[in-house]
Amino acid sequence: MVKLKKLLIGALSMCMAVSMAACGNTGNGDNSNGGNSTTGGSESKWDGKKTDFTLQIFTGGYGADMWKYVIQAFEADHPEYNVVANMSNTVNESMKDDWKDGNPPDFVFLDGTLEKQAWLENDMLYDFTDWLKTATVAGEENVKIKDRMLTEYVQYVHKYTNEEGKTITYGMPLALSSYGMWYDSALFSRKGWTVPANYSELSAWVDKNATAETAALIYPGKYSGYLVQGMILPALAEVGDEFYNRVENALDAEVYTSAEFKAVMNRFADVFGKGKKANSVADCISLDHTTSQMQWLAHKAAFIPNGLWLRKEMADLNAIPEGFEMRYAPSALNVKKQIIVASSVTCAVANDAKNQKAALEFMRYLYRSDVVQKFAECTDSPSATNVELDKSKVSEVLKYAQEVMSNPAYKHVLHVGSWGGVDSVFNQGVNSIVAGTKTVDEVCNELAAQARKQLNG
Repeated sequence: MVKLKKLLIGALSMCMAVSMAACGNTGNGDNSNGGNSTTGGSESKWDGKKTDFTLQIFTGGYGADMWKYVIQAFEADHPEYNVVANMSNTVNESMKDDWKDGNPPDFVFLDGTLEKQAWLENDMLYDFTDWLKTATVAGEENVKIKDRMLTEYVQYVHKYTNEEGKTITYGMPLALSSYGMWYDSALFSRKGWTVPANYSELSAWVDKNATAETAALIYPGKYSGYLVQGMILPALAEVGDEFYNRVENALDAEVYTSAEFKAVMNRFADVFGKGKKANSVADCISLDHTTSQMQWLAHKAAFIPNGLWLRKEMADLNAIPEGFEMRYAPSALNVKKQIIVASSVTCAVANDAKNQKAALEFMRYLYRSDVVQKFAECTDSPSATNVELDKSKVSEVLKYAQEVMSNPAYKHVLHVGSWGGVDSVFNQGVNSIVAGTKTVDEVCNELAAQARKQLNG
């Protein structure tokens, strides 16, 4: 578990073209020893020939604008590269065969991909361990990338240990991500409501305040992982480190039928199971993320489980009503201490990259101070950097998220689990509990059966 002392907002992506004055003369990352040459920009010795540098960027969560701008800055300093940017919300699917055929992109944004585990198991991702020892921030050659992250945030650099026991550093963090319970503080003020802080308060709040007009909860039943991540996982993490690790990595089947696991699921069923006032929103299970979010914005429900990207996503659709004050709170399904389960969204470089040198150089651009600032302005995404932001230029939602994630009253847990293949069964199971088609015991038994199947190969 990771106790976060302080959260400095920002993120390591990009939202505007950086001026050439800000760019300066950046170095070229050396993939052989992790060092940086001092040549680059206008001083590079370039023979006029361009080499392709390919990117795989999923735009479904954070959009494309920040990537376009950092590419522009990179190309201005490095005319020797022809950047081939594959960017869309379907790119992870469309480029899947490129990886299988031994023709991966040089650089990949790992957001939204379902192939990461297979890439790791097949040794397809570059190990940043040695590179990180000396790699510096582009244009800020006196700042090492590893020093740009506060000590507690080093945990968000993704590592993987293979069957031979070798551990690699494969994922460089861009943004921190966390699910929680979102609500409209303006509505709560008008109604005189207090945000529940634990299961007892949540149950009482539902009994007293949830109605057919404003249900307690709405969520995207088509993507019920939002509900698992936002409400149930933090309550499971409250049980303890060892238990939590067993659950989110499916280390054994017995954990899913344990008394501790069933206790959490029974609390969930008690508040949000069939027949409860909380479920007065019709056809919740059939909703996608956008539709559920639109209904929440229309006050059809008081709470919605969602991630820190929510405001930006809905602002892009011009869907946020005047006077709506989005706020984020940890899950109230816990018994005592509220938990913030956070993870990082990372970037990687392919082992078989044709232009690994360019990919490592591009990675250095993601840690520039101005890039961090602009990404925060455009995405509302917190990040693990020690860059001080101009708070006058970031949203109120992001500033509030910073306060929540910095609150010492909340315990912070790092989410790095692979789910071991049980996540789809889990997601289906919570829908069944909400619909009243299966009991908690039935769902727990199905999870255990799936875990045994995965463990037995």
